Amino acid sequence: MQRRILPLFFVTFYFLFPAGGFSADKDRMIQTVRFLSEENFPRTATPENKEKTIDFIAKTLADAGFEVNRGEFAIKQFLCDGDFPDSGDSQNPVAIKLYQSWYTNIHGLKKGKTDKRIVVGAHYDAVPESPAADDNASGVAALLELAYLLKKGDKLNCDVELVFYDIEEWGLLGSRYHAKKLKSQNVEVACMLGLDLVGYYSDEDKSQEYPVSALSLLYGTKGDFLAMIGQPKDAALTLDAKKAFQEATTLRVEAIATPPGLDVLFARSDHYYYWQEGYPALLFTDTADYRNKNYHQKTDTWDTLDYDRMAQVPVGLYQMILTIDAKWQPDNSSFL
Repeated sequence: MQRRILPLFFVTFYFLFPAGGFSADKDRMIQTVRFLSEENFPRTATPENKEKTIDFIAKTLADAGFEVNRGEFAIKQFLCDGDFPDSGDSQNPVAIKLYQSWYTNIHGLKKGKTDKRIVVGAHYDAVPESPAADDNASGVAALLELAYLLKKGDKLNCDVELVFYDIEEWGLLGSRYHAKKLKSQNVEVACMLGLDLVGYYSDEDKSQEYPVSALSLLYGTKGDFLAMIGQPKDAALTLDAKKAFQEATTLRVEAIATPPGLDVLFARSDHYYYWQEGYPALLFTDTADYRNKNYHQKTDTWDTLDYDRMAQVPVGLYQMILTIDAKWQPDNSSFL
């Protein structure tokens, strides 16, 4: 019997050039992660390195054809006598000084045909002691690569705003500020897509853990998938998003709905405050320390990531954006 090599050829072709007919630049994504986690380490712990990080992201966005601006915002903090161990009654601290700290979100906007908006975000800050390749240089690299895919595509119905958040590691403050600002300006957000740790995968049994152990019965114990986390009320969006992602990639993606009343278990990233403001939002993640034991450690280095799988993330997101965008038409005031 003759060997059937044709199907193998098509499997190889499909892996390299997914069904959507577009692909990401894996080498460029590697270069981005290496710059953020190795060459510019620690990337946000010093003013000099933070400015280099901001400049790198802003320049790359501009090269991809986006209007870029730096969104400066201030956080006011009171220093209390309770912050000092020998200062008296720590149960009733008295504010003795007001500090105002400034932070920077980076925004890239591609105008559409309507005022509706799709927001895609990833935080660029990092804990000082870690190279933070997965957390979250991987998300930044995927978001920048998405910008290049959007540059090649036609004008969309929705505005697409790419946001790179500051100060996620200390209270999700960058995304909180942005979500509240959108709400105060009555911006109609079709959805928010958040990227936080999207580069670490494992085919080993028992490499995947969960905040609720029963989830292992549904999704297995191999960390070989990208989790897409949403709220039950956004089930239609989640199903459409998963279908679009899978049509464009070979990367396994699992849609996980937050258990009723337990949103806080899935509130560790920038999507959370969009939920709080009533916006539909999905988090894309490799699940952080439920899988990647390098999380927040010195071992979270660029060479621990799976770039073949990671390079499929912007491709899947791009197809999702096309699918979501197609449901908004210039002559319609609501989602179809």
